[in-house]
Amino acid sequence: MKEDHWLSWCCIYVLLCNNLVYCEGSCRKIVFLEVKEDAALQNHLIRSIAPSASEHFCRVQCFLENECVSYNYGQVTCQLNNSTAAEHPLDLKAKQNFIYRGIQNSCSSMPCLNHGTCQSGFDPHGYRCFCTAGFTGTQCDNDIDECASSKSNPCQNGGTCINVPGAFQCQCPGGFIGARCETVASECASYITLNAQDRNVHYRGRAKCDNNLETKWYRFQGQAGRKLATTCPQIHRCNTDLPGWMKGKHPNVEDGIVKRQVCFHGYQKCCYKTTTIDVRSCGAYFVYKLMKSPFCNSRYCGTG
Repeated sequence: MKEDHWLSWCCIYVLLCNNLVYCEGSCRKIVFLEVKEDAALQNHLIRSIAPSASEHFCRVQCFLENECVSYNYGQVTCQLNNSTAAEHPLDLKAKQNFIYRGIQNSCSSMPCLNHGTCQSGFDPHGYRCFCTAGFTGTQCDNDIDECASSKSNPCQNGGTCINVPGAFQCQCPGGFIGARCETVASECASYITLNAQDRNVHYRGRAKCDNNLETKWYRFQGQAGRKLATTCPQIHRCNTDLPGWMKGKHPNVEDGIVKRQVCFHGYQKCCYKTTTIDVRSCGAYFVYKLMKSPFCNSRYCGTG
């Protein structure tokens, strides 16, 4: 049974199952191919319609379903498919009292890029693409630059927008986190201040120890200095026997929370004992997640 059937629908009315259906805008034009008897396409079902009055009714339903490119009809059941046997020949299975019919499928070449959805039978290309977020164009091949306009900058709180394929990234200023820099980092908003003069690396003395320090976020301020020391201080400084300093550089804002090693200088070794802490740049200052020192007398020392 070889038969070509053309269906086109553009600004016309059709009375179907006692419902008035109106199609306006882009016109769909599809060619139904030869029927395959006692066969049905498996694994590509969009929806099943039962009871179905006739094969002609099933054909019209496939035309009206924009993603339908083939159908199975039999036993008064209409099954609409989103692929054809041409693309998936192994999925065309024998099935008694059913027929399978596909269309000339312009989507078989997968013209829609970047995970766009293809619908066959639409002018002027024989298909149309529905693009995923971040892409546009006939074939979804054009990346949308979300950062192009300063007025539509998706990054909040002074964040810098960086365009990437199909999306954007925000480089957040100090103290802010989140996909759009919409959230204040809790450690940058809530911390304990260390500002005693005797915590500075230039203070001579050996009386104190951080063995009672709670594990929390801290910030160096005032006479203690602006940050944790990053060079090995002399012993008996910042009012302790073994002054503590951070090995490695301070992080940048975009680094987020990083881990660093703190060394305690003693017994002629700049790293006589060590512990590991968390550090974050909040832009104008740094915060440190400190814990009690590993032994006495040792202490975290500020500088700057």
